[in-house]
Amino acid sequence: MSRRALWAIARRDMRVVGRSRAMMGPIIAVPLMLLVVLPGVLLLAPSLGAADPRAAEGLAELLAGLPADMRAQFAGRPPAQVWAMLVHTQLWPPLFLLVPFIVANVIAADSFAGERERHTLESLLYTPPDDATLFAGKLLAAGLPGVLASIFGFLLYFAVVTVIGRTTVGWTPSFGAASLVLVAWVGPAFAAIGLAGMVLVSLRVARTQDAVQLGGLLVLPVIGLVVGSVKGAVVLNAGALFLIGTGAWLVAGALLLAGVRSFRRARLISRL
Repeated sequence: MSRRALWAIARRDMRVVGRSRAMMGPIIAVPLMLLVVLPGVLLLAPSLGAADPRAAEGLAELLAGLPADMRAQFAGRPPAQVWAMLVHTQLWPPLFLLVPFIVANVIAADSFAGERERHTLESLLYTPPDDATLFAGKLLAAGLPGVLASIFGFLLYFAVVTVIGRTTVGWTPSFGAASLVLVAWVGPAFAAIGLAGMVLVSLRVARTQDAVQLGGLLVLPVIGLVVGSVKGAVVLNAGALFLIGTGAWLVAGALLLAGVRSFRRARLISRL
C-alpha cells in the first residue's frame, strides 16, 4: 500500500467535502449543537427559571437509579449543582459519541454513492492505486474529520461548560480518566463504526440520499446509549466507557473487514 497514494485519495475526498455546503453544514452544526448549545442550555435552565416545578422530583428519581457510590458525590450539594454534574457525567458522554459517528457517517455516505452522482467514480476506479489503497483512502477521508470534529467539540464543550458552571452554580467540570477514555478510545471507535457501516451502504446504492437514509439506522444503538444514560441504567465511568469502546472497536473491525472483502473494483465498474 502506497502512503503517498493513500493520502492523495484522502485529500481529494476532503477537498470535495470542504466545497460542499450540504456536507459542511452537518459537520459544523452537529458538534456545536450537541456539545455546546445543548449542554449550555441545560446548565442554564435552572438559573433561568426554566425548570419545571416537578424537576426536583425528577432529579431525585434520576439519582435513585444511580449506584450508591456514585450518589455519594452529590451529597450535600444544592440541586442546581447536582443537575450540572449529572449533565456532565451522564448526558454529555453519549452526546459526545454522536459527533464522530455522525460526521464520519455524513462523509462516508458520499464516498462512493456521491462519486456515482457526480459521474467521477469511473475515472477514480481506473487510477493506479490498488483496491486496498483506494478503500483505505476513502476511510481516512471520512474518519479523520470525524475524530477532529470530536476533539474540537470537546475543547469547546469544556470551555463553555466551565464558564457557565462557575458563574451560575459555582461548579467546574473535571477532566478525569473517564473523559480521557471517552475522547481517545471510545470516540474514534464510534467514528470507525459510522464510516465502515456507511461505506458498506454507499457501495451498494446509487445516491448519497439513499446511503444517508439507510445508514441512519446505524445511529440507533448510540441513541439507546443516550436513553440508558439519561435514565440512569448505564453509568458512564472510565471502566464502563473502556468496555463500550472495546466492544465498539470489535464491531468496527468486523464492519471494516466486511468492507475490505466486498470492495472489488471490477464489481463496481460493472455496475456503472
